[in-house]
Amino acid sequence: MVKNLAAIACSLFIFAGVGACSSSLDVEPANGADSPFCTELGAILPVSLGGTLLRDTSPNSPGTKAWGDPAIVLRCGVAIPNSYSAASQFLTVNDINWYPEELEAGVRFTSMETIELVEVSIPMAYETTADILTELSSAISTLGG
Repeated sequence: MVKNLAAIACSLFIFAGVGACSSSLDVEPANGADSPFCTELGAILPVSLGGTLLRDTSPNSPGTKAWGDPAIVLRCGVAIPNSYSAASQFLTVNDINWYPEELEAGVRFTSMETIELVEVSIPMAYETTADILTELSSAISTLGG
């Protein structure tokens, strides 16, 4: 009986593990995702962001992170957004300037004037972006922005 329970428990563990692997989110790494800055940033980002937990991304890259479902997605090492111009307005959080872009299903913020540009896409399902940007700005600031 004990052996049967152990076998069932192992089977459930393996099944749950396979399920967890299949729930990784496809996130295309940016060109600079493997830079030293992005690697360091990826190592210090929080496990919880906006009340959601970190989840796996595919392919696995130090410069990509995702939290929750719908996913808050971060990509480090991105290029300057196409819609950016010299007249663009910033939102400054903890000395990090973020360039906002409205998306169909949320908002994307790109850090400007940082060692590597970091973008974070936040779905409309999240009521506020302030806490999310505050946590990310704090992490970026610790690396010297």
